[in-house]
Amino acid sequence: MHVPLFAVHLSDGALATAWLASGFAGLVLMLAFAMWKVREEEIPRIGVFTAAFFVASSVHIKLGVLPTSVHLILNGLVGVVLGRRAPIAVAIGLALQYLLLQHGGLNTIGINACIVGVPALAAGALYPVFRRLRVPAFVRGVLLGGGAVAGAVVLNFLVLLLGGKDNWERLAQLVLLAHIPVVIVEGAMLGVLVSYLEKVKPEMLGSRRELPKLDAPTETEEASR
Repeated sequence: MHVPLFAVHLSDGALATAWLASGFAGLVLMLAFAMWKVREEEIPRIGVFTAAFFVASSVHIKLGVLPTSVHLILNGLVGVVLGRRAPIAVAIGLALQYLLLQHGGLNTIGINACIVGVPALAAGALYPVFRRLRVPAFVRGVLLGGGAVAGAVVLNFLVLLLGGKDNWERLAQLVLLAHIPVVIVEGAMLGVLVSYLEKVKPEMLGSRRELPKLDAPTETEEASR
C-alpha cells in the first residue's frame, strides 16, 4: 500500500479504524473547548492565523537524503497567539489542505488535528507560565515553537507506531529524523516573533491579557515612592 510521506499529515489507509474514530472524538472535544464563548473580535485573528497555518503547511520541501518531505507547521505560533482557540485554526487549515490540495486524508483529519492541535494547546497554556517565571521572551519562543513541532512529530511517530494498519516503524523513524531541522527553524522563528511582538504589539499574544504587567510598576508601588 502506498502512503505519501507528507510530513506529519497522515494519509487515508495508514491507520486502524479505532484510531481514526478516536481522532475524530478528540477533535470534537478540542473544538468544543476552543469554540466556547468565542467573541466577535477574536474572529479576524483566528482567520489570519488559520491562513498562516494553511499556507505554511502547504509548502513542501523535499529532502534528497530521505524519501519524505517536510514543511513548517506553525502550531507553536498558533498556540501562543490564539491560546485555546488554536484547534479552530488547525482543524480548518487541515480540512482546506485536504479539500484543495489533497494533502493528508479525509478520514485522518481528526487524528491529524489532534497531532498538531494538542501541542498547540500546550504551547498556549505554557506561555503565561513561562512569562510568570520570567523566562526571557526569545527563550520562551524557542522553547514553545520548537517544542510544539517536536510534540507533533513525536505524536505522529507514536500514532504510526501503535495504530498503523501495517508496520510503519521505518516510516515513523524517517519522519521523526526529517523534522529535526524544522524544530530548530520554528523555535528560532517564534523566539524572534515573541520578542518583537512583546515590544510593539503585546495584545497579539493571546495569553497576555490574562497576565500582570511584570515589566511595569504597579499602582501600589508608584504610590509608595
